[in-house]
Amino acid sequence: MKKLFFIWVVLSLSGCNQAPHGIVKYDDEKSKAIVKVFESVAKEDNRYLETIFSKDMFMVNSSRDTIYYKEFISGIENMYELFDNISFDTPDGDAIGSEVETNYYDNGMVWTQIWSVFYAKGNYTGASVSFPFHIAYKWDDDKIIEEYQFFNPTVFENEQNAKDGLAP
Repeated sequence: MKKLFFIWVVLSLSGCNQAPHGIVKYDDEKSKAIVKVFESVAKEDNRYLETIFSKDMFMVNSSRDTIYYKEFISGIENMYELFDNISFDTPDGDAIGSEVETNYYDNGMVWTQIWSVFYAKGNYTGASVSFPFHIAYKWDDDKIIEEYQFFNPTVFENEQNAKDGLAP
């Protein structure tokens, strides 16, 4: 009886500490939505962004600043002013270069990630720039509620300084 009780306790406790499990998809609607976000940015068109991002969303940028919806949209518009010929590597699902994937967890959370490269020409420095980036998006139903950016913001800072007439 002691052995049976011990086995029951071990099995009960081992089930309590399990991390959420999930599945990863590459060609689902949420992954396609993120691809469309970047296609829209390359066209300098915020109409899709204004529909896919929740008005209650927030973004945490690479400098750890928290930015809310209106300031987020204004920041995208400022990017259009800072840069011309914005483009990104195209995700292709081969797990080698640029990729978009969505993780559907059994606890109900859904996150989409993109790994890509930003390309543009600075409107104030005239410099051709590129840098790799990673962004994670948390979904609430069919709206993006959170965004976390991971990249070196120096390119944006340099271009903003040039726009503001500040020396590099």
